Amino acid sequence: MGAQIEVIARGVASGPRGILICRNVKHGYLYLPGGHIEFNETGATALAREFLEETGLKIEVGPLLLVHESRFTQNGKARHEVNLVFHVEHSQLPEVVPSIESHIAFDWVPPTEIAGSRLLPEAIRPWLAECPQTREIHWLSSGA
Repeated sequence: MGAQIEVIARGVASGPRGILICRNVKHGYLYLPGGHIEFNETGATALAREFLEETGLKIEVGPLLLVHESRFTQNGKARHEVNLVFHVEHSQLPEVVPSIESHIAFDWVPPTEIAGSRLLPEAIRPWLAECPQTREIHWLSSGA
């Protein structure tokens, strides 16, 4: 199989506790919760499925907030991702969001800490620090 573009659905849940962030336990980098969109699956459906698989919690997926394309190198391998970032209804999420998968953990991070964090992709940090909740779609692109 040759190189391919990965399409990923991610979610922004923000509220009084901050923004829900997924943390890679081994390497410490952060990213928005979500995962790969499977063939014939919508982005919203993929996000809800991934969230259920990773936390055991059902979520309500809201409007698309951001489309972000990035190209980067990870462990010597060229990567190309398109991230579809949706609003997630947060009122039903607990203070401590469980992780079913041992390699990840979930943290509520205050927006003021996002800009200086290890959140990936880097290009979305300023956008995310503003806690966007509008229905306006943002388009960002980064990488070579």
